[in-house]
Amino acid sequence: MSKSSTQIKKPDFATNTTVLNEAEWRRDDENTPVYAVVTAVAEVEDSAVGDLPPLYDAIDPEALNKLFTSRCEPTVDLVEFEYAGYSIAVRGSGDVAVHPA
Repeated sequence: MSKSSTQIKKPDFATNTTVLNEAEWRRDDENTPVYAVVTAVAEVEDSAVGDLPPLYDAIDPEALNKLFTSRCEPTVDLVEFEYAGYSIAVRGSGDVAVHPA
């Protein structure tokens, strides 16, 4: 989901917090959970992915991808962590949400 010129803010009823941006990832695709996280945060920051801090400072990127994509069905429903000043939620359904920290 692309950011428009105004900040995307809508309630996430599951967590009762504001969602600044959302992205999707798909199994067996180049659009991995890691890719979805960094592109969603870059859109919120209105910056290039390369301008963000390294994701590995917040979470092991390889482990995050494997957790959701190495099996036919993910065994984890949700992983949450802090990255670049935001709270990130990665869901086994293929969704990523960026929340204010």
